[in-house]
Amino acid sequence: MKVETTLKNNFDFSNLRLIHLAFFTALAIALYVVESFIPRPFPFIKLGLANLVVLLLLVNDYRRFALIVILGKTVIGGFFSGLLFSPTTLLSLGGSLISFCVMVFIIKSRIPFSIIGISVLGAVSHNITQIVIVRFVLIKENTIFCLTPLLIILGIVTGIIIGYLAKIFMGRLNGEHEKRSS
Repeated sequence: MKVETTLKNNFDFSNLRLIHLAFFTALAIALYVVESFIPRPFPFIKLGLANLVVLLLLVNDYRRFALIVILGKTVIGGFFSGLLFSPTTLLSLGGSLISFCVMVFIIKSRIPFSIIGISVLGAVSHNITQIVIVRFVLIKENTIFCLTPLLIILGIVTGIIIGYLAKIFMGRLNGEHEKRSS
């Protein structure tokens, strides 16, 4: 009886937040790893399913959680997919961090963007960052920038898809919350 009471008293909100953070990080890692095994027509084309978790955290004002999830999905996801010590990890981390900053800026600026708009800006900034990293770290030729229009278009398309999925999740979460409140 005494042990049970002690356990209940030690389980506070900070522990619950840690559990939520672990869940979101594990979900993002799982999405990252699963997506790395999906065949792609080009190595630079990826939907970015793990970014769905980051986007949901950001629009719900969990910036620190989102940043930790970005780091976790990139490092641990890279480890599990076998890409940790490859240029893919550098590109993913660089693109994700700049994308994070752009989305936080848009959200904090109170510019009325929808969740889809925020996602598109994040995806496009992610892709542009990656092309810049490729130029300065891997391929020392300016011709790499010929891919920029394609990467912007791909960012718009993937941003719309991830943003739409986030909108669906937000609607369902809000619907569940409203059902429980009544």
